[in-house]
Amino acid sequence: MSAHTAVNAMLLHWRQWWQTVNKSDDTDRTEIARFAQELGMTANDLLAVVARGPDAADLLHQRMQVLGLSSADVRRSARDLMCDLERTCAFCKGRRICAQDLGERPFDPNWKNYCPNAATLEFLTKL
Repeated sequence: MSAHTAVNAMLLHWRQWWQTVNKSDDTDRTEIARFAQELGMTANDLLAVVARGPDAADLLHQRMQVLGLSSADVRRSARDLMCDLERTCAFCKGRRICAQDLGERPFDPNWKNYCPNAATLEFLTKL
């Protein structure tokens, strides 16, 4: 199983868990905070990412593929960095233009003008 597939499966599981837990009044905020801390984010960020669904960072993974970057390699060498890239992508307000650019002109350097992960991804391609 690829790292991308594993992350998607984990996010889907957490989303389903959150939806179940959210229906009751006995939500264990401590458990949510523990999960979030393991991923290097706040509980609110975790809940927001989970609410976006398991494909929240798909555009990042597509962009990385175009750039010849492997999310598995980045995760192995810098797990926290990969989590940060995924979180940034999930919250990005330029998702529509990003999806359009990836679909129509994936090699056009215009993505660097709106992508909040551009500098980090460019740095990673130079390593």
